[in-house]
Amino acid sequence: MGFMDKVKQAAESAQAQTSKIGVGASGNQIDLANRAQKLMSTGVDTPAHIDSMTSTGNTDKPGGTEYTITLTVKPAGGDAYEVTTNQYIYPSAPFSEGEDVTVKVDRDDPNTVMIFGKG
Repeated sequence: MGFMDKVKQAAESAQAQTSKIGVGASGNQIDLANRAQKLMSTGVDTPAHIDSMTSTGNTDKPGGTEYTITLTVKPAGGDAYEVTTNQYIYPSAPFSEGEDVTVKVDRDDPNTVMIFGKG
């Protein structure tokens, strides 16, 4: 299963869990799932570099670990900039510090990004 499938699965999992009374994803997991869903449909593919990754200690049912990730985003025709974001990373689609990646950037807020693939 590819990384995009994992993100979609995480979003669907969060929605499914919140529909159950007394059991559900945390507010943070719901926010991340909603952000992923928006960026999948309207985000702009942009090259970036992972400067650092620090585990928050949070995990989810599909097996991901949440990280605070600092990236240098390199938009075409614009100046590179640094952004920090939280994202769940899965063993089937690992990322690490020092890697070049592709992020999706929110058209309305360039500081809202998620990693969506290898660079």
